Amino acid sequence: MQQDKVIVMPFLSNRNIENAASKLNVAYKDAEENFPEDNHNDVYLEISNKLSNLISNIHGESQLIELFAQGGKIPDKKYLTNGVNAIRQNCLKITKTINNLIELRKLEKKQTCLVVNSVNIVEIIDNIVINASKHIKQEIIFDTNIEEKYMSCDINKLQKAILIILSVAVRYSNKKEILVNLNVFEDNINITVSFNNNSKLLNFFIQKMDNLTPDNLDELSLSFYLCKSLIALHEGSISVEGNSYETMFTIKLPCENTDSINYLFMRDNKNEYLAEQIVIEFSDLYEI
Repeated sequence: MQQDKVIVMPFLSNRNIENAASKLNVAYKDAEENFPEDNHNDVYLEISNKLSNLISNIHGESQLIELFAQGGKIPDKKYLTNGVNAIRQNCLKITKTINNLIELRKLEKKQTCLVVNSVNIVEIIDNIVINASKHIKQEIIFDTNIEEKYMSCDINKLQKAILIILSVAVRYSNKKEILVNLNVFEDNINITVSFNNNSKLLNFFIQKMDNLTPDNLDELSLSFYLCKSLIALHEGSISVEGNSYETMFTIKLPCENTDSINYLFMRDNKNEYLAEQIVIEFSDLYEI
């Protein structure tokens, strides 16, 4: 009887992994030595520790898979699939953490700029809700008081801000219904994300949102800080309110009449990038 072939992937080599881990340790030591003497150290040390833990998880999973492969013993398909999925999910979390770190530094140095297009904001929000709902397999309902409203915005940055709030809603809604409402008024647009929970959680969100400073950010506060900053770049604001059974995040954006001839958004072209944003932004929602 012919034996099954065992394929050992070169990139799972222990030697390569150990070399990468050694280089990573050297990089961390260099980073620690060169941290600026200010209050931001805690933020970057926390992010560095998170990256270190995620990389350690990837290292461990890849070693287990390699041991099975080199020993000529292939475990069941489900085990391999779970191992590969764990590696992939940790890579997405690393990508999200690095992206947030880069965005934070750019905001601190005031190097963030908007790439503004004139778009139908109703279609943009509707598209975000549809794709996010498909990805998480949870119902997100979108409602609006108007079918078409053009405004100037940076699509990618606005999408990121809304996805941050949606990811918070998904995490804390206990898989219950999430509502997204878009209401257009004479001089502004309100985008509201609401979901059911309790007053204790609402107070937790309010406290986080009211105490956002670059030198005191945990993971959730960092997300709120980035969201608030990206909205502020659009001269808008975000607030959180609610009652004993519901939490509601409201994004307010100024709205000027914009000629629809400048409409540049193409659903088919933008969906691929939006899908990548969703996968990365929601990567922390899944247990590994």
